[in-house]
Amino acid sequence: MPPTDSHPTGTVPDIQQAIGLALQHHTAGRLPEAESIYQQILHTDPNQPVALHLLGVIAHQVGKNDIAVDFITKALDVKPDYAEAHVNLGNSLKELGRLEDSAASYNKALEITPGIAAAHYNLGVVYKELGRLDESVASYRRTIAIAPDYAEAHNNLGNALHDLGQSEDAVIGYRDALAARSDYAEAHCNLGNVLRHLGKADEAAASCQEALANQPEYAEAHSNLGIAFQDLGKLEEAAVSLRKAISINPGSAVAQFNLHSLLIDPDDMAPSINCLKRAVEINPGNAYYRFMLGVLMDFCGDPEAASHLDIVESGNDTDRARLDAWGYIQSANEKLPPMIGSSIEAFELGIDAAPKDGLVLEFGVRFGTTIRQVAELANQDVHGFDSFEGLPEAWHHEPKGSYSTHGVVPSVAENVILHDGWFEDTLPGFVEKYPDPVRFINMDCDLYSSTKTVLDSLARQIVPGTVLVFDEYIGHEKWREHEFKAFQEAVATYGWKYEYLCFSFMTKQAAVRII
Repeated sequence: MPPTDSHPTGTVPDIQQAIGLALQHHTAGRLPEAESIYQQILHTDPNQPVALHLLGVIAHQVGKNDIAVDFITKALDVKPDYAEAHVNLGNSLKELGRLEDSAASYNKALEITPGIAAAHYNLGVVYKELGRLDESVASYRRTIAIAPDYAEAHNNLGNALHDLGQSEDAVIGYRDALAARSDYAEAHCNLGNVLRHLGKADEAAASCQEALANQPEYAEAHSNLGIAFQDLGKLEEAAVSLRKAISINPGSAVAQFNLHSLLIDPDDMAPSINCLKRAVEINPGNAYYRFMLGVLMDFCGDPEAASHLDIVESGNDTDRARLDAWGYIQSANEKLPPMIGSSIEAFELGIDAAPKDGLVLEFGVRFGTTIRQVAELANQDVHGFDSFEGLPEAWHHEPKGSYSTHGVVPSVAENVILHDGWFEDTLPGFVEKYPDPVRFINMDCDLYSSTKTVLDSLARQIVPGTVLVFDEYIGHEKWREHEFKAFQEAVATYGWKYEYLCFSFMTKQAAVRII
């Protein structure tokens, strides 16, 4: 930040003039000249607080933060109520990773002068790094109250709100950032990311494209655009965007990992495996990357798979649950079914394999992302069921009410009919009105209880040929306790025989056909 300072009362005129001249050099970026004058001032007055402070600022600007802390601390020993010095001490401590001390310095500055926007803003940054997201949000809001056009504060407020799961409020933060600065590429990119999480993949893609119009070599925007295209079912465009992201930033393990999912091909796994090898090379400690690499290699019969899967086995409960799921898939099939990388592939394969006539249903609509895909592929009426109030009970680490749209019903295609309410309330009347066999179900229920309700309610209409795509079937920590368990119990109860059509550890899906 450009140096600003007031001269402490009692400084002699010669020192005031010298500080003024040094500040001119400092503000103009002539740091050696400024530093020389500050040092001359200290030769005359070793305890001159402004010179000590601004020598610390120069040290911070050139990356010598230990020295910066020493100089600024000496300035504060002389003048404890020196608010600007507390702010800059906080900046240097933050760069040294001393986040708690940094927060204390910013708070001290604000005790002295509550209206320093930069102190509130930087305090928000530190609180976010400390995981104190509510305090981070409060700090950014205080920044904006003082400086309403502070685009970076609006953008960072959006980031903190998104991390808190308050995605709709995050959108407001990003849009406010763009109102303050329309060419703010990072805010466009972040807006795209949160819109995708809200199921608005088309708007997400547009935001990422706007980011790239302002900053064409923005790797993260290319990567996020690729993911949005994938949600839209535009897999070729997604691959192009992810490859562009990698060409700009070859060290992006995330882009490599996302690209691998688009390249999964049971007939030629080499391109996908190469992406995963690169992702593991960049981030060798990521157990999920290793798991996926080991699974793809194992799928191809490569004995080197064990070297990766053995590492995963020593990981956490989720890592071991993924290995358990892979072992199940191998044991449950004489011939492994196709492995896929994106949800739309499961829908394409499932609808193609299903009977040509019958009901098409989705359970768990939320923002409408997948039902739009299903409706386009099915080319007939599709019935979607959701309470739009979130989970009816806790699931994994997600509390009751997670995934709620707060009663907001998404906009959907003309051939989609939505049934708003809990499954146990809406299904009895639906089954009575629509007794036809079921052709295809997208089962995004998550919970055992919800999946059981659906399967029991539709048991008479699930017939040979019916295809069910389960969204959370394998690969998460409690996979044996929810959709998988409900389906296996229904198989035993109703005497169904079935075959797996495909599976994915990227999406956690499995598609089954009743035979």
